[in-house]
Order: sequence, then structure tokens, then C-alpha cells
Amino acid sequence: MKRIVLLLMSMFLGFCVYSQSTGDFTIIKDTIRVPKENKVYDSQYVITSLKNGSTIQLIKSSNNKFYMRIVTSENLYFDKKDVLEIQSGTKSFYAKETTNYALNKNTGYFTVEIFKNYVGTLKDDGITGLVFGEAETSYSKQDCNQIKQMAKYFYESFCVQKK
Repeated sequence: MKRIVLLLMSMFLGFCVYSQSTGDFTIIKDTIRVPKENKVYDSQYVITSLKNGSTIQLIKSSNNKFYMRIVTSENLYFDKKDVLEIQSGTKSFYAKETTNYALNKNTGYFTVEIFKNYVGTLKDDGITGLVFGEAETSYSKQDCNQIKQMAKYFYESFCVQKK
């Protein structure tokens, strides 16, 4: 009986590890327009879609900077400029003078410059919520885990020195 329980538990844990592999992500080459700088750069990025319809992109541009683009359909304040707080558990990243740009009448996006060490935070903690002005958006645990997996793939692809 003990062996059967151990076998079932090891199969379950093996399935969990397999389902969390980063093989579902692909690096995409494209350009990025950074509205704040009013410039377009060649870039490589990884993207993930969340349950609430949002998407998160982690981007490495040809100017050797990292950016995050967050596309959301909640709490839209087109053309408003304010502080964007990106919450990762108990830690927060603050992007000052961030603008919520319109993609269409139901969808907006933010593009913010991030740092390599923050990509490390994302791979460990994901994103649990956003605060823009007074509006808050929360992400589910499943979405947070999806962001962690994507950030881990991006981190291993662009932030770790390969030997």
C-alpha cells in the first residue's frame, strides 16, 4: 500500500513539474515602439496571455534595455499619466510618469523600462497586481504562475551569462 501511494505521489509530482516547463514560450523578433522616447527599436520578446484577457510581454531591445508591455482591458484611463505600481507579492516596482495608451476602445497598454534584477524578481514572484493612480487590478494565482514561468524563460535567455 505504501508503495502504491509513493508511486502515485511521484507520478503526480512528475506531472506538475512537466506542466510547468518553459517549453511553451518562444522568443519573437519584432520591433518595439517606446512611446515615452518616441523611438522604435528592433527587439526580441516573450509574451504570455492571462485569464482576464491581459497580456504581458518582456522585451529586450537593440538599445540593450529591457521593457515590459502590459496590455489590459480593465481600469482604462487613456492618455492619463501617473505612477504605475507593479506588485510582485510583497515587493513593488514603481514606474513614474507612465501613460495608459489606447489600443482600441476596450484595450489599453503600458510600456515601461525595467531592469535585469527586476526580471529576476518576476521569475521568483510573478505579478500579483497593478495600481495605476487609484485603480487596482489583481491577477489570479494561475496568472501569477504563468508570468513567473515566462519571466524564468526570458531571464535564462537574456539575463544569465552563458558559459
